[in-house]
Amino acid sequence: MYYEVHTENIASRGHAPEIAQILRRFALHRRDGETASYEELSAALLPDFGQDLMILEPTADGDYRWLHFGRDIIRYSGANRLGQRLSGMRERVARFSIDSFDQALAEDRPLYTVHRSSDTVRVALWERLVMPTVTRDGRHLIVAFSRPLQFREDLLNAVLESSPSGIVALRAIRDTAGQIEQAVVVTANRRAAELIGRPETDLLDTDGRESLPFLSDPSIWRRCLYAIDLQRADMLEVSFTHDGATNWLKVAVAPLGDGLLLTLTDITDLTVANQTLQMRAATLALEIGRERATRRALSEEIGLREEREKELRRLAEEDPLTALLNRRSFTDKANAAIVASEAEGTDIALIIVDLDHFKQVNDTYGHPAGDAVIRAFADLLLGQLRNERNLVGRFGGEEFGILLQGCDLASAIASARQIQDALLTRSMPVSETLALKVTASLGVATLQPGEALASLTARADQALYRAKNEGRNRLGLAEPVSVAAAA
Repeated sequence: MYYEVHTENIASRGHAPEIAQILRRFALHRRDGETASYEELSAALLPDFGQDLMILEPTADGDYRWLHFGRDIIRYSGANRLGQRLSGMRERVARFSIDSFDQALAEDRPLYTVHRSSDTVRVALWERLVMPTVTRDGRHLIVAFSRPLQFREDLLNAVLESSPSGIVALRAIRDTAGQIEQAVVVTANRRAAELIGRPETDLLDTDGRESLPFLSDPSIWRRCLYAIDLQRADMLEVSFTHDGATNWLKVAVAPLGDGLLLTLTDITDLTVANQTLQMRAATLALEIGRERATRRALSEEIGLREEREKELRRLAEEDPLTALLNRRSFTDKANAAIVASEAEGTDIALIIVDLDHFKQVNDTYGHPAGDAVIRAFADLLLGQLRNERNLVGRFGGEEFGILLQGCDLASAIASARQIQDALLTRSMPVSETLALKVTASLGVATLQPGEALASLTARADQALYRAKNEGRNRLGLAEPVSVAAAA
């Protein structure tokens, strides 16, 4: 956090001309070096400077409470803190303010401070003149002149007006139930007005859903509400019609206190160019060579598509409930592992697991509880057996498959026992208040020379069914087969 504290040459350091005037009045009310009288100083300052003044009272626990909070401070900060405690501000700003107020009271002299406050709506740097006072009944109070540094506001205005993007700040207006009923435009630059197609002054103090045409779309407005409520940025592409033409904007949405900052970039030409490129795929290379900006935009789009394709491939491989491999993906990867094991001369084992009496879980507690048990059991399997050489998949329902590469029969049995032991020592969490004990039956088979995955799976299934028939919560071992049967 950026800050400054000065006790000397305050009048020359202050940016606001009022600081020198207030210092002179403060000096008049310090008689013979005694602490300035609060009653006299406040009477001298409030009529002329009250809108920029804060008055705070120390609390017994080392904090401060606002007794006065000027209306211009409210306007710039976007909040009224009257009656609140200073510790309610951001931690570093609160700590700096408390320390500087404590110093002014301890040294009984005014301080000049500068600090950064990124929570404000319009500015980032504030200057303060902090003055210690005492009331007639002996209470010590702080009187502080507080104003945003003027050069920072001028800089912000310059940035807004020179920006090639449209910039709009919205402030949420809530009803008595706390629901947002309006989003008022508090700031809009000239470029935003040009993009929307209306005079700049017509935007200020209007409801953004009426003055910004794309916000009339309920789906766009819902995403803006999410950005405010979740304090999470978003990026949108929107279109609207003006003077018979369709305009496209890329809108960066950023939460700003209890409101939003929208950055509008005109992508009409880019969108039209992309649509044209899709229809003229045969001449794509020529179009890219002619339009450098379009090439950059297309490259970004291709990257996004590759990410989407990667995500689709992931979803196609994963079971949606557990994020384990689905049966098809498990089968593909297991076949590849068998080919590799034959080439390397390594062992492979398959464990098929089926949760016992799972229908009773669904019938007794409902399908959501059953899904929770499935997810918890999948997490248990991953925790016990996941490594780069093992495959863990969900075959469907409550049945799971585990392919162990480089694993002989003894090691496979040990892994199966490990799963059973884990189920004995823990319950499957269903909710914050419910956890269920479950057991599982397992079938274990090791790959025979020349055997195919279908045969290996069938033998493990048979071993599982034997375990089920023998009373459940058991481990069944598959019988070996001949090479001819395996093929």
